Amino acid sequence: MQVSFSRLQLIFLLLLSLGISNHVLIIPHLLQEAGRDAWVSILAAYVILIGWSFFLYLILKSMGITPFNSWLEAKGGKIGYWIIVSGLTLYLLVAGTMIIFDTVKNINIFFLPSTPNAVIIFSFIILSFGAARSGLKTLIYLSVLLLPIVWILGIGVSFMTVKSKDYSMLYPLFTEGFTPDLRGIVIVFGGSIDLMILLLLQHKLKKPLNYGTVAILLTLLAGLIMGPTIGSITAFGPFQAANMRFPAFEQWRLVMIGNHISHVDFLAAFQLMAGSVMRTALIIFLAAELIGYRMQKYKQAIMVVATLIMALPSIMQLSDIRAQKIIHSYFYGYSFWFGVMITAALLVIAYFPRKKADIANENFT
Repeated sequence: MQVSFSRLQLIFLLLLSLGISNHVLIIPHLLQEAGRDAWVSILAAYVILIGWSFFLYLILKSMGITPFNSWLEAKGGKIGYWIIVSGLTLYLLVAGTMIIFDTVKNINIFFLPSTPNAVIIFSFIILSFGAARSGLKTLIYLSVLLLPIVWILGIGVSFMTVKSKDYSMLYPLFTEGFTPDLRGIVIVFGGSIDLMILLLLQHKLKKPLNYGTVAILLTLLAGLIMGPTIGSITAFGPFQAANMRFPAFEQWRLVMIGNHISHVDFLAAFQLMAGSVMRTALIIFLAAELIGYRMQKYKQAIMVVATLIMALPSIMQLSDIRAQKIIHSYFYGYSFWFGVMITAALLVIAYFPRKKADIANENFT
């Protein structure tokens, strides 16, 4: 029996699973590139993303309630199908690798420096795999439960650190010219390509998405980048924040509750784990959906293989400095162009005549 979900439930899932990447992954690289102007880059990228999201919506509108694999195979032919599915699968695996690596590194640095790396890695991926194996219903219900807590904690830390912030740090702008801002725009746009996940989830909804829902989701995700970025700049200054490995996390160390309670950054660990587990689990689930389209009985095996592939750099203890250089130099730029090209290709495919008249009635789970 196929379970259909509401648009609001999908928003909860994506805000929790994609929002963590905006906190953990994007902000350090954005601050390194754009510095004080990082918040301006976010605003400019948001305007561009609103335009891009309209084209994404046109593709979603063409799909209707048809599963992405069925729609793409019928509209794009076998060659187009395999090219696009391979590209999306590769993107998901890289994104999953990044969040596993950064989560393990965060836990190792701040909480369990003496614990063997293998214990942290396998504990995390077993938890994520278990959530993915339980299915989308479990992921959505967990998101509905966890997101309000995560959001309250995020709002709480922003208010509790107001006295430690100097908002004059946000100015002056463009002291290094416009080039850093442009590079910052590429990072924000490249990191927001995750929104293409909507293509893989729309058929699970009770009714297709409208543009308003897509725009609201994008606005909220942009806000999840803007808030911690401004908080990091005003709390630590643009140069110090740019040198921090996890600047959004460091803000928790400024929190004081009354005169006697501090060191409440364990709450940040809850935020991190809630988002990271959900993001990793969702990627494992979607990778199995893409690859296992015609191999339903092998989906669990595909999940195991995908999980191990994504955990491999962490298991091999790849140098953090080297990993961040690779991500900073290549990932966001390639992700930017991948998003543009895949959107253009799907937009063209969306207007191809259907090969099967009854494809809209197909119901693939």
